Amino acid sequence: MNRLAQLELAVGRFEMRALERAMMAAGRLAPARARVADLDLALYERRRPGTPVVLIHGFGGDKETWLLMTPFLRRRGLLLLDLPGHGRSTVVGARRATPAAMGRAVIGLLDERGITRAHLCGNSMGGGIALWIARNHPERVASLTLVASVAPELAESELTRALARGENLLIPGPGSGDDADRFVKLVTEKPPRVPQAIRRYVAARRAAARPVLEELFRGWVESSADDGLPGDLEAIAHRTLIVHGAKDRIIHPDTARKVHTRLPRARLHVLPGIGHVPQLEAPAVVAGLLARHLEEVPS
Repeated sequence: MNRLAQLELAVGRFEMRALERAMMAAGRLAPARARVADLDLALYERRRPGTPVVLIHGFGGDKETWLLMTPFLRRRGLLLLDLPGHGRSTVVGARRATPAAMGRAVIGLLDERGITRAHLCGNSMGGGIALWIARNHPERVASLTLVASVAPELAESELTRALARGENLLIPGPGSGDDADRFVKLVTEKPPRVPQAIRRYVAARRAAARPVLEELFRGWVESSADDGLPGDLEAIAHRTLIVHGAKDRIIHPDTARKVHTRLPRARLHVLPGIGHVPQLEAPAVVAGLLARHLEEVPS
């Protein structure tokens, strides 16, 4: 890496930290940590009366992917976490990267925080974790929101075609700034308006985590039937909001349509011109849908 690229990443890191602090202040979030068994989990939280909303990020992401949404959800208690192996939480191997293992970590966090029931909102892999919790611990879930969520059956997409030829688009290589820009364009149709240095820093950080992400991905996709995503979605009776981008290249919107037909109490919103991370691309829209969904759930 040449000195100009190193300088750009340093600028991106500084600007990213400044943006995080500003968004935490706007969302009235406090940083925290929680001990769950041998896991040290990084959190942002906002305490309010009532049932809190737990925001669960996707593969390779972190709690910061939800920050743009939080100012639009001022009335709700919020809990944003870095999943095991992600962000600033404890690194784990493949054995602890299954939907069941991740789900148990979230349940452990609820226990540690004294939360008996929560509204679960998950993006991508986080949606799969929310589904696992709803199926295996239904009493802990007040409602579900699935944002560009994985599912037991995936419709063909740019990602599934790449995986079939042995290429994982979710784990970018340590390439140039152009490689980082390509990754951003892959996962977002409408990238958030942040400086280019931040976008490249985020992609570079993800590329640097490649060995850990490869282990996590292997654990997720090779999970056994007992530890994997629930196949009987019809048994999940919670009121569910499904939000999916019409331009999602990672998980095709047909996946969301299939899940919608199988969940008994689901409502589907497909957002035109939006990719795989709607909470970053259209935070006000997604927050508005989530707020209305939560208002419809009986206390």
